[in-house]
Amino acid sequence: MELRQLRAFLHVANSRHFGRAATALKITQPALTQRIQALERELRVQLFERSAREVHLTAAGNVLLPYANTLIQVEDSALRDLADNAAGRAGSLRVSYLLHGDVATQGKIVAEFRRRYQDVTVQTSAASSKSNLDHLISGAVDAAFIASSNVGPDVATRQMGRRALMLALPADHPLAKLERVPATSLRGVPMIIWPREWNPEIATSFRQWLLRNLGEEPNIVAEEPTEQAFAAVAASGSAVTVASSWRESVAPIAGIALRPLVPQPLLDHEIAYMRHNPSPALQNLLRITDEIAKTNHSTEALEGDLL
Repeated sequence: MELRQLRAFLHVANSRHFGRAATALKITQPALTQRIQALERELRVQLFERSAREVHLTAAGNVLLPYANTLIQVEDSALRDLADNAAGRAGSLRVSYLLHGDVATQGKIVAEFRRRYQDVTVQTSAASSKSNLDHLISGAVDAAFIASSNVGPDVATRQMGRRALMLALPADHPLAKLERVPATSLRGVPMIIWPREWNPEIATSFRQWLLRNLGEEPNIVAEEPTEQAFAAVAASGSAVTVASSWRESVAPIAGIALRPLVPQPLLDHEIAYMRHNPSPALQNLLRITDEIAKTNHSTEALEGDLL
């Protein structure tokens, strides 16, 4: 018993006319008759009685009718779900946020994806750039937000925006009186920066940037996650740290002032994914990323040194 035969049976049962049923199915009337006859031979029953004007279900046809409806509804549902999955409108997507990244843009991208594709289950996590890349390569996530990094040949990236690293210092620190802080002013100043293992390449690049602009080794006294670094800086009264410029757009940090550096160290924020991942949901996420990146003003009027 074929589903196309059951579909033909339902069209005839509902329209009570072979000609109208054939038109609805976009087949010829002889082809429709052949399908019904093949179904009757297989079931060994007669399903329809014909009169001069109409076609009527037999007792056997009435027995088959609810089962045929159920089977066709299941097929239609399966076809819709398969089409939705192929178009990225259903299924699942696993995304890892960057803990110390451009939180505002990351959130905007994922929120817009959820709005457009409400039937896709989105699972999120958060980690450092290095951990995000490790999770991506291992297959634990489908996409991961990172700060610019050497991703390897199997990983592709799309840029979300470029941000400057700003100086974060106690609100009563002497350097906080300046609107823009020359990098040379950081000579000897105790600094707390993010853990090297979060992104070894960017950590090395930033230390090299400091060395070039200070003319001496920076006085790095500790490595701490961003929020802990803010707390330590506020408590110390003399130490400083750095923070992405996106922090300016959110609530102030208690006891902390943000000041641009001269020159500005710049950092690209990206979304990473496996180059040959065929997921339609992933492709939809990347399209949204491209759309938002075009309207993201974080790259405007930025001059400085790209880490």
